[in-house]
Amino acid sequence: MVDVTASRKIAARPGQVAAIMFDPRRDPEWIGGAKSVDPPKGDPTKVGARVTRHGGFMGKKFSWTTEVQGFDPDHLLHMHFIAGPMKGGSVTYRIEPDGAGSRVSVRNTGPGPQIMGWFVRRSVGKDLDRLARLVSA
Repeated sequence: MVDVTASRKIAARPGQVAAIMFDPRRDPEWIGGAKSVDPPKGDPTKVGARVTRHGGFMGKKFSWTTEVQGFDPDHLLHMHFIAGPMKGGSVTYRIEPDGAGSRVSVRNTGPGPQIMGWFVRRSVGKDLDRLARLVSA
């Protein structure tokens, strides 16, 4: 079982971060493994909304679909993997005010050997670095 969290401080208010982080159409801009996203139908943050992404990880190409399980504007987006290699797992985006900026975290849980956790944490850390640069631009 993989259960990892990566976090970092971003010099932007929660609403600025959420405008990019919670919009799946922007995933290819900051998530290294997401190369494209099928256009979501309706509000992609509504509980029950599903989004399919295409890309890969560690040299393997695949697609995965998430379903929103919880949403709190500018604060939380919790999704369950319903298709793809992490099926049965989840990903949670959390944004907390931190001084003049935000503390941003991504938690991934799902099937796989614990050693995968190191690779996932490193990959998500790089994703958060890209997100910080994108939000600051």
